[in-house]
Amino acid sequence: MRAAELAWNGQDEALSTWLDKKAPKSYDVSGLFKTAAVKTSDRQGIAWKVSELKKADRPISFFSAWKASMETNIMADEAADRASTAVTNLKAITDSFRLNVKNDVASMKAASDRVQSEVLQMSDKYKQAMSLLNSPEFAKAVDQAERMAKALECISALSETKLSVAVFAGSKP
Repeated sequence: MRAAELAWNGQDEALSTWLDKKAPKSYDVSGLFKTAAVKTSDRQGIAWKVSELKKADRPISFFSAWKASMETNIMADEAADRASTAVTNLKAITDSFRLNVKNDVASMKAASDRVQSEVLQMSDKYKQAMSLLNSPEFAKAVDQAERMAKALECISALSETKLSVAVFAGSKP
């Protein structure tokens, strides 16, 4: 688990412990106490100069600032890594989507071209059929077929008479 996830998962104590292990060496205050020590002749024991001891607060505050900045730095780095990974993943998904759309558009165009070609062919065939059905030759053929149907009807109505029918093709005038 990454250190930043400790903070994001509410495990602040674990993050603090992890950072304490990564902390720089502690500040040696023994020299500070030696310089701050004052021996007085009036009393037995040692006294310290307050102004010198106040300098000891600085390493403590520096450590707190270091620790806070490290927490911020770790979380910022992790957030940047996650954002970078998310952008990379989004780019891969977007590229895949574009490729699929490009293929789908090409397929739709090919299908559209086929449909358009077939419609044009059907339209030509319908025009040819309409031209044939509206031609004078077809009207003449229908008239002849109607006369032939009436003749055959009359022939079938005849009784016991044998009749031979021959159809001769005539020449075109």
